Amino acid sequence: MIELDRVSKSFEDDAGGEIPAVADVSLRVGAGETLALIGTSGSGKTTILKMINRLVEPTAGSVRLDGDDVRDSDPVRLRRGVGYVVQRGGLFPHLTVARNVGLLAELEGWARPDVERRVAELLELVNLPPATYADRRPSSLSGGERQRVGVARALVLDPPIVLLDEPFGALDPITRGQLQQEFQDLKRRLGKTVVIVTHDMAEAFALADRTALLDSGRLLQVGSEADFRERPANDFVAGFLTEHFRSAT
Repeated sequence: MIELDRVSKSFEDDAGGEIPAVADVSLRVGAGETLALIGTSGSGKTTILKMINRLVEPTAGSVRLDGDDVRDSDPVRLRRGVGYVVQRGGLFPHLTVARNVGLLAELEGWARPDVERRVAELLELVNLPPATYADRRPSSLSGGERQRVGVARALVLDPPIVLLDEPFGALDPITRGQLQQEFQDLKRRLGKTVVIVTHDMAEAFALADRTALLDSGRLLQVGSEADFRERPANDFVAGFLTEHFRSAT
């Protein structure tokens, strides 16, 4: 379970002033639930995601995982217990696919046979047969293949929570659709608690149990697709949906 309690974050500008990125946001993500964060550019989506695993520290408020404030956790241990997937996979170009996937297990001191077994299991899980892909370098992979490797790497230590930052945003529509379906299948099989940042409202509704819409760092509405379509919280929410789906057609 993930809880954000009145969380705010400001960054310092070049003149020493404060730039608010997130303002007084409270959210709860239940165990096994998928929440999508969506909003305008600069709305605070990625900042919220990074505060969950302490890549960014909140200016005010608290973030709790299973009731424990993340500030009380060692940041390295915390991040190894939270899977993180970024756009284009974020792979190390000098390492093979197998080394990319198994790196955290190696750092945890796993025996080599255990690492190899876990890597093979995960590559099969994301539809990349180990015999074909384990020894390849990221530069030889397609965008969709790199993204699959990034997902496998995030799962290597079997974390209960997975964070995804625009994981499908840079892919062509056909590959994106395939990976969205694979993501849905993985969700059902693994039962992880997931927070996904996306700029695509249709993707948010398709992949998440609930969606949180932000604007200028403020949370405007949280709910299901039906909540947004039938009960938009205000004119901005209604307009955001109308404009988004108009531009998508």
